[in-house]
Amino acid sequence: MSVVKVSSQFKAQAYKAVFSIILFTIVYFLFFLLSVGIFVGCCYAAAMIVAASPAFITIMLGIGLLGVGFFVMYFMIKFLFTKNKSDYSHLTEINIKNEPKLYQMIQDLVNEVETDFPKKVYLSSDVNASVFYDSSFWSMFFPVKKNLNIGMGLVNTSTVVELRGILAHEFGHFSQKSMRVGSYVYNVNRVIYNLLYDNDEYSEAMTTWASRSGYFALLIGIAIAFNKAIQYVLQFMYKIVNVSYMGLSREMEFHADEIAANVVGSEPMIHSMMRMNLTSDSFDRVLNYYESKINDSITTFNVYPQHLLATNLVATQNKIEIINNLPLVKEDYFEKFNKTKLIIKNQWASHPSTEERILAFKKLNIVLKTIDNRPANVLFKDIIKTQKLLTKKMFQNVEYPDSPIEEDVSSFLNTLEKEYVENKFPDAFNGYYDNYSMDAMDLEKLTEETSISAFEELFSNEKIELVYANNSQINDLETLKQIANKEFELKSFDYDGNKYKASEAQILVDNLNSTIENNKKLLRQNDNEIFKYFYQKAKQKTGESKLVKLYKDFILMDNQYKLKIQLYIDMINNFSFAYQQNQPDVINRNMKNFYGLEEKFKTELKSILNDELYQNVVTNDLREKCNKYLDDHLIYFGGGKYDDEAINSKNEIQNTYLFILQQSYFLKKKEILELQDSLR
Repeated sequence: MSVVKVSSQFKAQAYKAVFSIILFTIVYFLFFLLSVGIFVGCCYAAAMIVAASPAFITIMLGIGLLGVGFFVMYFMIKFLFTKNKSDYSHLTEINIKNEPKLYQMIQDLVNEVETDFPKKVYLSSDVNASVFYDSSFWSMFFPVKKNLNIGMGLVNTSTVVELRGILAHEFGHFSQKSMRVGSYVYNVNRVIYNLLYDNDEYSEAMTTWASRSGYFALLIGIAIAFNKAIQYVLQFMYKIVNVSYMGLSREMEFHADEIAANVVGSEPMIHSMMRMNLTSDSFDRVLNYYESKINDSITTFNVYPQHLLATNLVATQNKIEIINNLPLVKEDYFEKFNKTKLIIKNQWASHPSTEERILAFKKLNIVLKTIDNRPANVLFKDIIKTQKLLTKKMFQNVEYPDSPIEEDVSSFLNTLEKEYVENKFPDAFNGYYDNYSMDAMDLEKLTEETSISAFEELFSNEKIELVYANNSQINDLETLKQIANKEFELKSFDYDGNKYKASEAQILVDNLNSTIENNKKLLRQNDNEIFKYFYQKAKQKTGESKLVKLYKDFILMDNQYKLKIQLYIDMINNFSFAYQQNQPDVINRNMKNFYGLEEKFKTELKSILNDELYQNVVTNDLREKCNKYLDDHLIYFGGGKYDDEAINSKNEIQNTYLFILQQSYFLKKKEILELQDSLR
């Protein structure tokens, strides 16, 4: 392998990260010295007050001052007494020598990259691979051997060469001395988090102390003021340390990518990266599927065959080519959906974007002759046994009503294919309606007009491009508005290949508003032509009244949809206080406001249960659940504690409300499209 040099950007970010840590250390040390000074000063003042005039008041004031000094100094060192244990329960350690092929691959990579063999090798269930180590206090000063985690979901949807490249990337991290900076940042964050947020026991101790005497309560305010000043400064320090480290982290990723490309070539790295989101989403889809089967006591003893099937099924449905029994995802697949022209450098991102990494691989353009496209599963001696072991671990805490029955793979595949058919629009419309819905239109006027458009023209690729471009422009507009309103902390951004200052965002907002309005006008014209085209077709079969009614129903539903969805969002946002730490009086005040909103929600829920537009979705079971909620008067907080059962019931109904809205909207839209498809 060619020697991969550290870039100048890498070095610059490393210097910034180290400087930020040194700065934090100095700031912390100064505050610590100040706290010691306050402690000594309080002790001295207490002694002088009591010595000057021994009396009950002076003794109590003296004790109160001692308490202030103690709480001030203890605040600065309390993180030392906090236990911090990493949880590796989701990982399965393996004896790598029991997997000779995988062991040989790792040994070859260690030799090629010139780094250390992992201390331990773990398997996880997901689509991932990572390097980690126990980031203890001592890891900041002494070398610590790193561990390797390999996700079985990744193995299951990779070729041998791709997995080799991904592991080479991880071993690239093994060779980076800058990873020790991560240990410093980890411990710095631990200190900052402890001082900013982990204060329950400390606050409780202060409250107990203050309640012992009015003198103590009066003086403890000094400690509280000091702590708040510390926290105010530390919030800035957190940003400085972490923004610097995230910049270094992104450079470390580019460096590790270059090492990987030198080991396996650019192309395998691009292929695996382009496929990653698809395989990860498919894995989540399979897990969600079996979660939905818990009440039926249906399970699987090996989730990975289904994972591969789901991955390839989704690829086939999206017309993605299958090579070596894996999807070959190309850039045009993403470009079809993502037409954004806005590029913002996310200073808090630990990894570069997929687009940036792929561009870097292309620039390297390293081509190697030896490519092993066998499935990576061949690296395991008994892959089925290993997959079953990890599946069992994933499902070990699931409680089934009855003894679970294993579902065969063909049944799983049939269900997925059936769901796909049920949840897709007719192919004839070329994806025009997949992420777009027609607006309100003057149906009466349109029924009197004649369409001169051909079907192919109405749903041409140019029209599809217009839909996706408009969607991306709307998303860009919302982000630009946030930049203009200074909701993002950034100095500049790129739009359509040009760099702009944050202060210039409003100019783009005005321009983009005009562009979007023009696009919407073009889409409305096309929608009008579509309606006229199918109205004429329906008229030939005396089915025009049905088409008009379906359009009217959908437009009515569409007009109400955003407001109804906003009510769901408001319910979630207005109850968010329940997941934060608050005093009982604050909770009761917020709860009173929430109950007012909940009454509005109940009225809306009752309305959709009785609305004809939603009856295709409102089953007897759903109606029964909703009516029970409507009849009950749930109390979510009482006696100083939350009622988790009541909260869970409310959350379930909220999700039911959302399901009814979304599914009804989809089915009403699909009904129109299926009728139009039959009229072609």
